[in-house]
Amino acid sequence: MKVLKVVLFCLACATAFCVAAAASCVLRAKYSSVPELKSKFAYMYAVNLARYSFLQYNQASPDQGRKALLEYLKLLQRIRDEKIQYPQGTLHRNFGLTYLRLYRLESTAGNSAAADAYMKSAQKEWSALGWKDKDVSAEGLSKLIELRESNEQKLYNDAGVQMRAVQRKEHKSNERPK
Repeated sequence: MKVLKVVLFCLACATAFCVAAAASCVLRAKYSSVPELKSKFAYMYAVNLARYSFLQYNQASPDQGRKALLEYLKLLQRIRDEKIQYPQGTLHRNFGLTYLRLYRLESTAGNSAAADAYMKSAQKEWSALGWKDKDVSAEGLSKLIELRESNEQKLYNDAGVQMRAVQRKEHKSNERPK
């Protein structure tokens, strides 16, 4: 009988130890590992989707660009709604730029109501970053996105010119001498 009590006591201690270890693992995963992984995956996915939406906006038709930008906005909103650990400054800046690009699309398409709504949303995001009233005026943000797109266009075109020069050089070096 005494041996049975010792065995039962040891089993109870082992069970309590296993339950405590499992609870500890679950709590550490819930409050440490899972949020960290969500943050890393959200950041990677957001960067890739930002590139994709920019290329669609810059190179494809306005409808495809609009669709890609709205998809990117959905991802940013999901990151915000799920309270995923993500730098707030980066989140506001990405929202702001995306709203400004949508503003440009809608302005070009002649849809002033939608363009105004996107501009107001962009102003809200840039204000959240601490920008002053003068900086977040519609004129100021319009100039900002025009300048940014001009710089992006130069960068894209310069990279294309350099790439073509490299390709020509490679093509010439691959030609057989006559």
